[in-house]
Amino acid sequence: MVLAVLCLVVGEVSGNPAARALGNAFADVYEKVAPSVVVLEVTKPPGTDDNFDWQSLFGAPGGPRRPRAQESEGSGFVIGAEGYILTNAHVIEGADPENGVVARRQDGTRLPLKVVGVDEKTDLAVLKADVSDLPAIAWGDSDKVRVGEFVCGIGAPFELDYTLTAGVISAKGRSNLTSTVYEDYLQTDAAINPGNSGGPLVDLDGKVVGVNTLINRLNSSLSFAIPAKLARAVSTQLIAEGRVVRPWLGIRIETLADQPALQKVLGLDNGVVVREIFANTPAARSELQPADVVVDVDGDPVASARDLQRSILNKGIGATVKLKVWRRQEGDYRTVSVQAEELPVDPDTKQAAGRPQPFRPPAPGSDGSEDPFAVFGLQVQDLPDEVAAQMSLPAGGVIVTHVESGGPAALAGLERRDVITAVGEDAVGNNEGLAVALGKLAEGDGAVLLVERQGKETYAILKK
Repeated sequence: MVLAVLCLVVGEVSGNPAARALGNAFADVYEKVAPSVVVLEVTKPPGTDDNFDWQSLFGAPGGPRRPRAQESEGSGFVIGAEGYILTNAHVIEGADPENGVVARRQDGTRLPLKVVGVDEKTDLAVLKADVSDLPAIAWGDSDKVRVGEFVCGIGAPFELDYTLTAGVISAKGRSNLTSTVYEDYLQTDAAINPGNSGGPLVDLDGKVVGVNTLINRLNSSLSFAIPAKLARAVSTQLIAEGRVVRPWLGIRIETLADQPALQKVLGLDNGVVVREIFANTPAARSELQPADVVVDVDGDPVASARDLQRSILNKGIGATVKLKVWRRQEGDYRTVSVQAEELPVDPDTKQAAGRPQPFRPPAPGSDGSEDPFAVFGLQVQDLPDEVAAQMSLPAGGVIVTHVESGGPAALAGLERRDVITAVGEDAVGNNEGLAVALGKLAEGDGAVLLVERQGKETYAILKK
């Protein structure tokens, strides 16, 4: 779209020096950057994708064929004269371990590559060619790039090698686009298509401001790139260590501004809510609690989950982080100190491993008594002390045995086998305690339930 407009402008004012200068700027970028861009030929072992050999099924001349290796293409660019090349992790995913990735340069030469390191959390990978004279692209400052600035992409869309596209930075800080853990994308309307993944997004000085990664959908004029600041930090660690070491606190968080109902219940407008605290983590060893709202880290305000995440990532392993939190139970702010530790390779699996199965008591109301929880679409039972000990829980609590589909409990996100330990400020030791706490709710009110779920602390907002 942008290029189409530019063409019209240049055509109408062909004698305009400014228009010619802009066209020359794009040409200069291509001539400067293209020698540092590579097309990645990726070979995957047979059977690594969903392609089906229909000829073998229906018969083909010569009989059934042997499975053939699958091939695909992506892009990458040189970040070090020693032969280091950066691309997306998904470009080389499933590549044959032995000579599965080859770089094809602009002059047609082909260089076998070895994988130096892969970081799936940012979708980045570093490869290396056994050469020492490759021209590297200079890094730009993605923090300083402005919305509206011209940028160019170079890659191999649809196997059309060394295609230049141009556009503008149309937004910054995009997130929640994929399952990738760390998202802070630059958005551009420069055309990015299959085959562009892993290629550079550069400014008019020919410096890398991003790594082309995502397209919203074909022909949508919406594309996304990993910022150069993040890509540079990750690639530096991958080259030095073969992996990325990150600090973590062991919490799941969400932006309070994205949860209007929760804002009302907590009585606060902005901040980051601690949704879960994982067992055996730095946060679990601190005074941090589920439903705490983090408003600043070491004195720096945080308004979104991305703000908090970026702030923690900038801390060193072992650093003591001071979180200013709003605690609803106390109706005031307090400071909680947490010592950051190294993020485990697979934290979710490790937290859930080896836990016993929760107690499964009979359904409530079976003795003919009235069920005080029916209005919530909820069935619960007291949690026996011996079962609580097996589950490494404090004595007391109420275990959820049934959640009615579509009921208030289901809408609150409660699940079977959850253990409710508190309602707001009130600790819950048994069914009676839970009934008393929920009985305080007026019609339309909500309560914050603290919950233990498979070794993790979380909360639910239950409305009457």
